[in-house]
This record gives sequence, structure tokens and C-alpha cells, in this order.
Amino acid sequence: MIRRKAVLLGTLLIMTVFLFQNYYLAPRSETMREEIQSKYGTLQKYQAYLKGSGITDKGIQSAESDMKTMEKRLISEKSEFLSSASMQRIVSELSEKAGLNVLTMRPINVVKEKSFMFVPVYVEGGGNIRQISDFLNLVEKNSVMLKIDKMSINVTNLQNPKELRFKIQISGMSRI
Repeated sequence: MIRRKAVLLGTLLIMTVFLFQNYYLAPRSETMREEIQSKYGTLQKYQAYLKGSGITDKGIQSAESDMKTMEKRLISEKSEFLSSASMQRIVSELSEKAGLNVLTMRPINVVKEKSFMFVPVYVEGGGNIRQISDFLNLVEKNSVMLKIDKMSINVTNLQNPKELRFKIQISGMSRI
């Protein structure tokens, strides 16, 4: 009889442990697992956000350094007249270096936009394709930031197609 009580008590103990595990521990562990996964997902979002903010800081710093570089490439003169004269001088020097024959050079009205002013110059002349190519290369590599607004190139003589006539509008930028 004592043996039966011990077996019955052992069975009840095993059943109690089994029921406790299945009805209390298993659901509780599943709830905790879901909670941990959601918090881990939130943590990953925060980590990605922090990494993104570091990239943003680097982006801002590079943009600031680019702006400083661009500021150095602006026309230094502050008045419209002096800026136009400076642009004419720059374009004249570049066309001389390229070997172009400039027939006409005239300033065009300055365009003001926010805190900048765009100073255009109209140039008309002649040369061969190599000279025009050299001129465009010099415009691109110039210390002052120049932009070609309009450009047309035509053949002047059909018997000598190497001789070209060009019309170019170039503008530089200055701070007001």
C-alpha cells in the first residue's frame, strides 16, 4: 500500500510538472520570445538610424567643403560692370590660348538670382575643330567656374569644311 501511494504520488508529481510546463511555462516562454524579438527589431531600427545619422554628418561635412571650394571659383568682383569686364578678360585669354579668331565679344545683361549674379558674355568668331575643342577644354578647367549657356557651330566654307564659325554664350557666377 505504501508502494501504491508512492507510485500514485510520483505519477501525480510527474503529471503536475508536465501540466505546469505545458500550460504555464510554454506559453510564457513563447510570449517572452515574441517580446524579445520585437525589442530586438526596435533595437536594429535604432542602430540603423544612428548609422544613417553618421552618414548624414559626413554628407553635410562634404557638402560644406564642396561649397567652400565652389566659393573660391566664383568671380571675385562685386559690381556688375567689373564682373562683366572680368568675364570678357577671361574669355579673351582663353580664346587666345586656344588660337581662336574672335570677331565679336560683347557683354549681355546680368541675371540676378537670390544672392548670386550670372554674368554672360557673347562671343562670335572662327577657328578649326581642334581650336574650338581646346577652347572648350580650357573653359572646363578654368579656375573661375564658367558655364556655356548657348553654342552654335557652323561650317563657313563648304570647300574647306575644317574652317568653322562659332557663336557661344558663356556665363560666370558671382556673389552679390
